[in-house]
Order: sequence, then structure tokens, then C-alpha cells
Amino acid sequence: MMTTDLGACEWFVWDLRRSNLIDRGQLDQVIGEYLGKNPGAEPPALADYLIQQKILTDFQAERLLQGKTQGFVLGPFVLMDALGTGSMGTVYKAQSKTDQKWYAVKVLPRRSMWNVRIARRKVRSFEQCQHPSVVPFVDVGTSGGMHYLAWPLVEGETLDKVLEREGKLSPAQATRFALQATEGLEVCHQQELFHGLLKPSNLILGGDGHVRILDFGIGCLLAETEGESLVDTMSTANSVNSGLDCASPESIMDPTNLTPLGDQYSLGCVLYFFLSGRYPFPDGTAVEKMMCHQHKQPTPLKELAPELPDALVAVVERLMAKAPQDRYPSAGAVAEALRPFAADAGAVRPGRAPRPLAPSAKLVPSTPLPAVKPPVALLAVPLAPPRPAQPAANAEVNARLAGLRPNRSQPTQAPQAPPVATVVPATPSAGRPKPTWDQRLGPIGIALVAILAGAAAWLLSSFIK
Repeated sequence: MMTTDLGACEWFVWDLRRSNLIDRGQLDQVIGEYLGKNPGAEPPALADYLIQQKILTDFQAERLLQGKTQGFVLGPFVLMDALGTGSMGTVYKAQSKTDQKWYAVKVLPRRSMWNVRIARRKVRSFEQCQHPSVVPFVDVGTSGGMHYLAWPLVEGETLDKVLEREGKLSPAQATRFALQATEGLEVCHQQELFHGLLKPSNLILGGDGHVRILDFGIGCLLAETEGESLVDTMSTANSVNSGLDCASPESIMDPTNLTPLGDQYSLGCVLYFFLSGRYPFPDGTAVEKMMCHQHKQPTPLKELAPELPDALVAVVERLMAKAPQDRYPSAGAVAEALRPFAADAGAVRPGRAPRPLAPSAKLVPSTPLPAVKPPVALLAVPLAPPRPAQPAANAEVNARLAGLRPNRSQPTQAPQAPPVATVVPATPSAGRPKPTWDQRLGPIGIALVAILAGAAAWLLSSFIK
């Protein structure tokens, strides 16, 4: 038992004990040693000392100084830092006391009903579904009146933050990210596992440039409670609008209706966001967004990004078809449709500016180009036999046709490549006599001239009379 006078730090030490962050024996020893050397220390100074000794993290010390003592330990997980607040709760960086590994733990809002048995069944299902693009939750539980889900910690940046910083993605980059997510969806769909809440904030870009899906299966859990709609659940989380940005029409009013085709619609909304920089229905209340997903078409992608290929726009429109049967038959078919567009994607790293992909960019040299062989005409015509060197004037014309500026300081040389077939307009031969006027007019022309001459003579004679 601690005998040292705690002084001003008494309340802070007692909060530390209630938090269960530090073993009681270790805590008493460390506090006794510090206060023995610093008897008049204040709680902030003691907190700084514990941070320096790596006994507390900045996050833990700050909350303890605010008088918060609960929620640091959830099951086997010790919360070490806050990573961010998502649509369904707050995510923390945590360390497991079981294996000392790092995890992301999402603390969900308190709900009236929570079926841990069903949730653990989902965890066991993910053991049969392994894919590098999927980060499945590995544990669920209830502790201190709070519900939590745990995933292996993945370092990176969610794609909504990437676009917030960089703006919309190039077609190749967007389809590359969507393709990686689709390949993960395909494997999970084969195991009857559906995401249910796919959106940009659930896609994290790792340092290796690979996209991984987070929160996989949380939509299934939220749909398990009978009689509770998605609207009710998300209202409890105080994030209705953000959760509806990519929700499929069939799942909005019936959250138990989670299917692979519903994940396709959400993927289409994600791809729309990547390519345009905005969600399909960015404005309005929750009810208005629900109605839009069910009955309205978003602003055409071509209006927001005119450079997009028509074939890629068609893929997005099919993914976002209102009727599920009008979408692709499977995630595998979606992957095949996306793969051609993702072939030339440049690498994008979290926290870094993506390399711009400009397929129409032209390179303008700052120095004269070396001699370039003239282009070969792609025409199905026989090539003429080799000709002697052309005069300089013809060489300059050919150079202009090839888009090159001739180097006037160098003498023009005859090209060494096979010659190009040249179309020369037909001209009269020098030795052929010129046709007479009657040959030019022909019989019909002569007849017309005769008629006009007669009419003119008649008018002249009438005028004289």
C-alpha cells in the first residue's frame, strides 16, 4: 500500500487506478519514486513523467487529466490513441494483452440490442476468407456498457482523405483502386460475406499503394437486429447523411437485404466519387438522399469529367443501376470490366501528391531533334520502287507533313528508310494538245449556246421594231 503523501496528485492517482491501465504494484512503485523526489508536483507534471517513461501515451494522459477513467480497456485491448471518428463510431489504436499485436478497435454507440453470438459467427466466417484487399474484424465484444469491433491495424490513409487533399483521381488510378476492392469483394461474396456499407472512408490506401477494405461485415451485424432499420441505426450514430452517400436502393429501407449486387451499387458510388470528386447525391437531407438513390439519376459523369472514356462511364452507370438485375452478374464480371482501364495506373501513396496521368500530354523538346525517319503510310497500296534523292524543297514539305522543323544549318539528306507513297494530283501531259471550245462544251453545251443565241436575236429584233 502506498504511504507517500500524494498531495495535489491524489485525484489523478486514484483515476489512474480506476482506469486499469497500469498494474497496481507497478503504479504504486513508480508514483512513490517520483513523488519522493518531487513532493510538490502537480498532476500535469506527473503525467509528463509517465509519458517519458512510456507508461502512458499522450492520448491516455490527456483523457485522465480531463477526469475520464472509463473505456481504456475493452476486453483484451488497451486503447493507446484515437485514430478518428467514422460514421458508426470512434476508431482507436489498441494493443492486445493476449498477443501484444496492434489492432484498430471501433467503439460503437450503445444500442438497446446486441447479439454477440451472431457477431462471433461472422468472425469465424472470415477465417475462411483470406484476401490481401480485405481487413476483416477479428473480435467483437461488450465491455463497460460499450460494444466494440477489432481489426488488425493497417497503416495508411482512407481514400476520402486522399481525394480531399488531391482532388479527383485519374481514370486509371480510380479504376485501379476500384479493381483491388472488387477482387476482395469477389472472394468474400463466394463465402456469402457481404460488406453492406462500402464507401471511400472504408477504403484505406497503404504505404505499398494497395487498397484494403475496412469495416467488412459491420453492415451485416447492424442488419441482424430484427425490426431495426438502417435509418434508426445510423441516426443513433449521429451520421445519417455520410452513411447514405453510397447505400444501395434496396438496403436503405430494408437493411437485412444485403447482397453482392448491393455491394456493386456501393462500389459504383465509390467509383463515381473517385472520378468526379463528389458523391452521386452530395446535397440534401437523409430522406432526400434516400429518395434520390431509389428514384433519381445523379449528374452525368461526362458533365463533371468530360475526359472520361465512354466505356468507363458505361461501367459506372451499370454498377449504379436502380434495379439489381440490371447490374453485373458477379464481382468477377465487374473486375473484368474494370481491368482494361486500370492497366496504366500510376502509383499513389498516402500523404503524397499522386503522379498526374495525362494521356494527351505532348512533349515539346527544347533542342532540335535528331534526324527522324519519315512515317510510313498505313495504306493498303503497293510501295513504289526506290527513288533517287529528292530536291531540298520536297524534303522540307515532307518534314512539315511529319510535324518536324528541318534543321536549316545542316544539308538536307535523302531518307534511308523505305519511301512513302505520295499522292500527286493529276495534271495534263505536256505533249497532249489542248481541247477546242466545242470539245470542252460537248453536244449539250453547244445546243444550249444555240438556244441562248436565238433568244438574244429575237429580243434584239423586237427592240429595234
